[in-house]
Amino acid sequence: MNVPSDEVQPILKCDNIRVSPRGISEVQANREVVFVPVSEIDRLILRFGRSDHRPVVTLAIGLVLSVAGIFGLYQFTVAPAGLRYELGLTAMGVIGASLIFDTLKQRFFFEVHKKRGVRRLVLTKEARKEELQDFCNQVRSVYKYEITDAS
Repeated sequence: MNVPSDEVQPILKCDNIRVSPRGISEVQANREVVFVPVSEIDRLILRFGRSDHRPVVTLAIGLVLSVAGIFGLYQFTVAPAGLRYELGLTAMGVIGASLIFDTLKQRFFFEVHKKRGVRRLVLTKEARKEELQDFCNQVRSVYKYEITDAS
């Protein structure tokens, strides 16, 4: 995707996605979390669904941590003498439950097909389809990216 360099191109923002002359990025708290340079972008696909990169691995880790958390709660009710041990296991269970929740939730995301591999830029739950379609039209016209709507 070659972008003309003689024009000043605006930075386009929608939800937590930012498209600039340098590339496309996912932003959290004014920091770029994921960045894909323009030289690596082949095409973009807007999708709705489970946005995790490796859902089976994340779900397995979440289940293991959740079982550890349940074991910690059980130990706390049976013999609360070792409070730090049980609290640590319970905290692991909370992290595991969070991983399971994040794996199963459905969101809009941009699937960025690069020359080597695919990256997913996940939008927040406040993202609306109409806004995203307007944003995609702006990106198509300004940056000439090929964006497919598969949501």
